[in-house]
This record gives sequence, C-alpha cells and structure tokens, in this order.
Amino acid sequence: MHRLFSTTEIIAAILTKDDSETALLLQCLQVNRRFSHEAVRILWRRCGTGFPPTLRCREPTIGDLVKIAARDMSRAQYYANCIHELRFLHSPEDWPRPLGDPWYNCFLDLRFPALDSLTAGSGEMDDDVGLARVFNEFLGEWLERPWRVESSPNLKALHLVLNKSYSFEGIEGAIWFINFSPILSSLSIDLSFNIWPLALLKSLAALPKLHKLQGKYLSTQLLKDLSEEFPVLEELYTKYAGSLDIIPSLFPCLSVLTLELSQPIHEGLGSLVGLSLLTSLDLTYPEGSSISGPDLLALAHGCPKLENIRLPGASELMMGEPCPRGESIDDTTIDIFARALPKLEVFTFGLKNRSILTYKAVVSLARYCPELGYFHITADIFIPDLIQGLEEAGKELGAAPLPSVSFMTFYLDEDIQHKYGDFRSLASRLAPLTPGLCEFSITDGSEDDDEFQVQVDSIACFQGMSLSQA
Repeated sequence: MHRLFSTTEIIAAILTKDDSETALLLQCLQVNRRFSHEAVRILWRRCGTGFPPTLRCREPTIGDLVKIAARDMSRAQYYANCIHELRFLHSPEDWPRPLGDPWYNCFLDLRFPALDSLTAGSGEMDDDVGLARVFNEFLGEWLERPWRVESSPNLKALHLVLNKSYSFEGIEGAIWFINFSPILSSLSIDLSFNIWPLALLKSLAALPKLHKLQGKYLSTQLLKDLSEEFPVLEELYTKYAGSLDIIPSLFPCLSVLTLELSQPIHEGLGSLVGLSLLTSLDLTYPEGSSISGPDLLALAHGCPKLENIRLPGASELMMGEPCPRGESIDDTTIDIFARALPKLEVFTFGLKNRSILTYKAVVSLARYCPELGYFHITADIFIPDLIQGLEEAGKELGAAPLPSVSFMTFYLDEDIQHKYGDFRSLASRLAPLTPGLCEFSITDGSEDDDEFQVQVDSIACFQGMSLSQA
C-alpha cells in the first residue's frame, strides 16, 4: 500500500468526502488499523435515533451499543470514545428489550469523552406511564453518576425531554450536571412542571458560554426573583407570562426571541427596544391581546437589525389561532415600519381587525424591504389595486418590486367580497413583479380571490419549472 495511506489525515479526508456511505465504511474496517479506526470514528460519530438523514443508511442505536457492551465492554468503550452526538431516547430501535433487563447496566458504565451534544428523554413512552417511570429512573441514575460530566468535558448542547412521571426533585441531577458543564452553550429542557425552577435558572445564568436556552415557562415575577443577568445568551425560546419590560435588562445580548404568551398583552412591545442586537422576534398571542402602532414603530427603530418578524407566526395564522387587535395601526404605520427595517426577510403580521391594512402596506414592504422573501399578512387586498401599486413601485425602483419573495399569503376579511373579472390577465401582470414566487395563497377571500389564486399558482408552477430547467 502506498505510504501516502499511512497518514491519518489523508485517510480521514478520503472517508469523509461527500459523507461516505455505510457500505464503504464497513469495507474499510477490514483494510488495516488506520483505515479501521477512521471508519469507526465516522460510523460512531452519532449514536441514537431521530437524527436528520444523511447518505448513510442509519446511525448505530443505543441498543446496538448496549449489545456490544454486553459481549465486550472494552470494544463498546472504544466505540463510545468516538461518539460526539448521543440521542438517548426511548424507541423500539434503541430499547428492544424491557428496561429491567440486566444488560442495560452495561450502558451505565460507559463513558463518552468526545461527547458535545446530548439529547435524552422518554421519547415514545408517553402513553406508558409505568415504562416511562422506569426509564426516567434509569436516565436519572445515568446523569447523576459522579464521573459523568468529568468524562465528557466537551459537552456544549444538552436537551432533556422527560414526561410527567419524572419528579420535580429529579431536576437536581440536571442542575448538578449543568454546574459541572462550564462550556455548555445550548440547553433545552421540557419537563413535567411548567415553571423553570429558580435554582436551575441561577445555575444557568452563571454559565459563561450559554448562548441558547429553550424551555417551558418564564414569568415577570420569576425573573424579578432571579436578578442574575444572562450576559451572553443569544437565543431564548419559552412560554411567558407578564410584562416584557424586564427581558432586555436580563437578556441584553438576545438576537433570537421566541415567546408563547400565556397572558394577554396590550402594551410593552416597544420595551424590547433595549434589544438592539435582535434579528428574530416570534410571538404567539393568547385571546384578548392588542398591539399598538407606536409600539410597533418603537420596535422597528430600536431593533434595526431585525430580519425575521412573526407577530404571530404563519402556522398560527393558518390554524386560525388568536391574533392581537391593532390599535392606531394603518398603512402609514407599515410604511414607516418598512423604511426602518431594510434587512427584513420574513414578515408575518396578523391582526384581529383584518381590514385596517390595505394593498398599500404590501407596496411599502416592496419599496423598502428588497430582501423580503416570505410574508403572510392580514389586510383588505383588492388585487387590481395591489398590482397597479406594485407596478408603480417597480418603475420607481427600476426592477421587480418583490424580487426575493418566495411565499406570500393574504388573510382577508371574509365579509368583504371582491370582484375582478380577467383573472388570467391579472395573474400574468403579477408574475414579473414577483419572479421568484413559489407559493401564493389567499385565505377567507371571495370566489374571485380563489380563482385568482388558482391562476397565480399555475403561473408560479410554470416559472419554477422553467427556472429548474434553466
């Protein structure tokens, strides 16, 4: 064999080219020691179930690792040394036998020195409380092994999903685990209780590299009791109750904020202006909320880096979830809003009083947000006026006014009935104004709106085929 293949880096480059398939990697196990080691390292980089698909057939499961450990503990540890991502979920693939089987004790003695991402939870056992309880006890014991964290010094991402059988006291194991993971950068916890334990939050606030936090429930009162600042946290995803005023002071570096509000809000969105680094805002509202024009404009001017705004998200609009009532909001509000956010890429905006905005709001977005690629909006859209407005904007800009838009949905007031006439002609005029359009829809419109959507869809489909052929 050429001496070139005695270099580990060369072998690794060959085997990682284009995400080598399992068959090739298995063959390499029999070439020589170096090829075998590199193939094992690739094959066992991820262990568990539910990973995003790759060219390889599948990752080895926990069950595979346990079976090997039952026969040869040293070989199992050799494989465990290569695991960077471990998904410790209960599933038929991972746990083919009852949890009480003695062979699972082998797993408790394995260490994972290269581990940087751990997902652990009860997975598919939610309907079997007894089995879930046994699994959670097993998982708790595994997490609380005295050497567990010390043997995984590179752990950066931890995701725990434990169902209702997991006791409140059981979180102490997670707190201990977190306290000894100073480089932890991403944490997601979904437990049986709703409120983040204060002790856990204090432990998290002390982590110097925690950039992402996802979990059940925060409230104004809980944050007031916390007092500690999260100095480097960039992404926060949680349910929330109370005023938003306290968020900027405790999370000053947020760039992504996703909140599912459990109590109606009527003001305070403007208080988020303290989050000057914010690029993404996603709020889900309960019934009875409202949003004001001054708050919306304060947000736009105070957070100029915003690229992604969902008030609420498209899925909520699609499913008919509650939208806030717009107060002191009109087309001029959206015009000023769009001028302040030229980097806007995603905009979904739903109001309970759908008809307070018109086609002019869409034209403003076209004029001032050239990177807008995805928007859903509630408004009274009269299609001929919209097309004429976009054509005029295109002449001013000297280009297609919505060049980047791929997905566009209008949610109309079902009490307003539109009549158009020449649907095909209108759709043909819209096409050059939105050259990248892939999906267009109108919800709660008239029969004419539905027919116009059909015509636009047929043209957009043809455009997509032409682009793919080109």
